[in-house]
Amino acid sequence: MKRILYILVLAILFLAGCGSSFIFGNEEAEPRVPVAFTDYRVPPNFVPQALIITALGDSLSQGLGDTENKGGYVGRLASEISDWPGVRGAIVENTAKAGRRSDQLLAMFQKGQLTGPLSEADYVIMTIGGNDIMRIVKRDLFSLNIEAFADELVFYENRYETIFASIRSINPTVPIITIGIYNPFSLITDEVEEFDEIVMEYNKSMRGITEADPLSCYVPVSDLFIGNDNLVYHTDFFHPNSKGYDLMTERILERMEECGLSFQE
Repeated sequence: MKRILYILVLAILFLAGCGSSFIFGNEEAEPRVPVAFTDYRVPPNFVPQALIITALGDSLSQGLGDTENKGGYVGRLASEISDWPGVRGAIVENTAKAGRRSDQLLAMFQKGQLTGPLSEADYVIMTIGGNDIMRIVKRDLFSLNIEAFADELVFYENRYETIFASIRSINPTVPIITIGIYNPFSLITDEVEEFDEIVMEYNKSMRGITEADPLSCYVPVSDLFIGNDNLVYHTDFFHPNSKGYDLMTERILERMEECGLSFQE
C-alpha cells in the first residue's frame, strides 16, 4: 500500500511539472524565436559564361594595320574580357570590312545578313563613318569645302540612327559600343583646322545618337591620333598600328566601366 502511495505522489509531482514552462532557478526560459532567412540571389557570373562579341563596320574593326596580328582592338578586347570574373572565354564574330561606309552597312541589315551575328551577341562594337568622309575627300579632292561634309552629315545621321534601330530590332538588350573617328591628316600637317571641325561634328552626331540609347556607350579616340608623336600609325599613315590598337582597347575598357557595361561581378 505504501509503495502504491509513493508511486502516485511521484506521478502527481511529474504531471504538475509538465503543466508549466521550464524553470531554471528563478528565471523562465525565453520561447524559441523562428530564424528568418533572407532571399539569396545567385550572382549572374556564378557559372562562368562564354561571351560573344559581334563587331560591325570598317577597317578599324577589322584590325587593318595590326602588325602583331592580334585582331586589332576587337581581338585585344576579347582577350581582356576573357579574363573577367565569371567569363570563361570570348568569341569574336567579326563582320567588319575595310572601306565599308554607313550606307553599305545599312544595306547588310536590309538584306538580313547581320541577323545571325547580332541575335546571339553579348556585346556589339562598331566603327563606321570614316569612309563616309573619305568618299567626299576623294570625290572633291581639288574643290573641297566644308559645306559638302555638312550636307553629307545629314544623310549620315539618318543612316546611323537607322543602323541603331536595326540592331535594337534584332537584339533589344545587347550593349552597343560605338567608337568615334579621328583625323588622319593631322599626321601630315597641323594646318587642318577645318578638317578637325568636320571630324568633331561627325563625332558629336555619333555621340548624341549613342547616348540616346541607355544600353550604349560612346568611345572617343580622336585625341589618341593627333600627329604621330606616340608612333600610333601604321606605315600606310592612315590606320592604327599595334600600339594604336593597344591605346584604343584601353580607352574602350575605361569607357565600358564608366558606362556600366562591364560584365556583372
